[in-house]
Amino acid sequence: MTARNDLTLSERIGAWGDDVSEQFSDLDLRDPAHWPPVPRFTFLTVLAILVFGLSWYVSLGDSYDELNSLNAKELQLRESFSKKLAKTSRLITFKQQRDQVRGYVQELELQLPDQTGTNELLTEINRLGVLRDLQFDFLRPAPVVRTAYYVEMPISFRLFGSYHNVAAFASDIAQIQRVVHLQDLTFTSKPDGTLSVEGTLRGYRHLENTGGSSQSPVNGGST
Repeated sequence: MTARNDLTLSERIGAWGDDVSEQFSDLDLRDPAHWPPVPRFTFLTVLAILVFGLSWYVSLGDSYDELNSLNAKELQLRESFSKKLAKTSRLITFKQQRDQVRGYVQELELQLPDQTGTNELLTEINRLGVLRDLQFDFLRPAPVVRTAYYVEMPISFRLFGSYHNVAAFASDIAQIQRVVHLQDLTFTSKPDGTLSVEGTLRGYRHLENTGGSSQSPVNGGST
């Protein structure tokens, strides 16, 4: 004992290593129960690790697969949520655009005359012609054209006047609050330098006020 205590640390480690190596030599693999302590402890430790790993694989293998499946499903749900969120954002934009269009339509509807307004429109057109020193040969409403949302009121006309006055009259028509379009215009220059203009003034009115579509023509030249 005294001799062992006199050994240095490196000598002790070397002696311990030799002792361990000696314990691992000449092991009877068929009888591990009689192995020396170090090999027996090492064998039991490795065996315990193998048993634990196998138990973990058996008990947690299905849970690991389930976790992977849940992670994949989470990614799908996130992608689906992102797409739906984008659709919701577009829907909000569409609703805003729809409200803007509705406001625009309502604004236009306010410019559509009713039956009484139609007669007023004819009077206003005749007044603007007279104001520009134009002479109407005729200003005659044609049969109305009913659409799904409004009624078109074609008004055929022929007038005479100077180029400047005809252009000013067209500008006046464009500025009145009623929705009126000048269409199918035909211009004929007369020998005296005046201009003959024949075409159609197309007005509009509300669909619900279509009764009494026949109207008496307004003759030109009445002031």
